[in-house]
Amino acid sequence: MTRSRGYSLVPKEVPTRQRTSFYKQIITDFEAMTDKSVLVDVTDKKPVTLVQGLRKVIETEGKTSIRVVQRGSETYLTRE
Repeated sequence: MTRSRGYSLVPKEVPTRQRTSFYKQIITDFEAMTDKSVLVDVTDKKPVTLVQGLRKVIETEGKTSIRVVQRGSETYLTRE
């Protein structure tokens, strides 16, 4: 009789990564709008984290017409 070790190893393939970007969705939604600037409001992210995430998406996606502006604790998206 084998003694239980408190765990078991089950052969299974690693599923593919399914990533969605919170920040990318914000940029996509802004692109669909016609407003020149918007306030990004009601997020659970810290202002610095929000700005960094948005800027990273803009840089990665090459969205040169969109800018992120921070005024105090408020974050804005603007377009040129």
